[in-house]
Amino acid sequence: MPTPIPANARNPLRTFRFRIRMNTSAAGDYVAGVRTVSGLSVHVTPFEVWEGGNNLHRYAQPHKVNWEPIVLEQGLALDDTLERWARAVLEFARTGKAPGEAVKRDVFIDLWDGFAHPTEVPAPGPAEARIRSFYVHNAWVSRYHALPKLDAMAGEVALMSLELTHEGWESVPKPPATKPAPPA
Repeated sequence: MPTPIPANARNPLRTFRFRIRMNTSAAGDYVAGVRTVSGLSVHVTPFEVWEGGNNLHRYAQPHKVNWEPIVLEQGLALDDTLERWARAVLEFARTGKAPGEAVKRDVFIDLWDGFAHPTEVPAPGPAEARIRSFYVHNAWVSRYHALPKLDAMAGEVALMSLELTHEGWESVPKPPATKPAPPA
């Protein structure tokens, strides 16, 4: 007979919640309504050399790193932070002058655990735990879809999408756990 699993058991393979923040925002100030993040991957191409006179055996070494673009999708009516960023990049490409907003930004993708309900996104507190953060270096908007395909007969949500080209990303380890202060 299998052992029963308690109802409150932690499942490490479930889908985690995530939030996006940028270097221009204050700590804890997240971009609202980002629905999906994809493309957080890297490809390392080999550099191949052959030993002198021996064409049968090659030696491969890691050589060139290709960072895949990151795609963000966001609901149109929620927050205009990403749209303003895309317009700033377009203005820079058109005029060559930096507008009031930064064109290249550092982006943080924070993974959180411990939400009570999938639709609930409370402020981080004792019930939530940041599992990991990904730090994306010098990202800029390289592709911007302002509107999805519009169809009056479909019941779909209007999402805009951004493709971010960047100079690499790194995983930031989980912050150390802090012990609560003893009662006074």
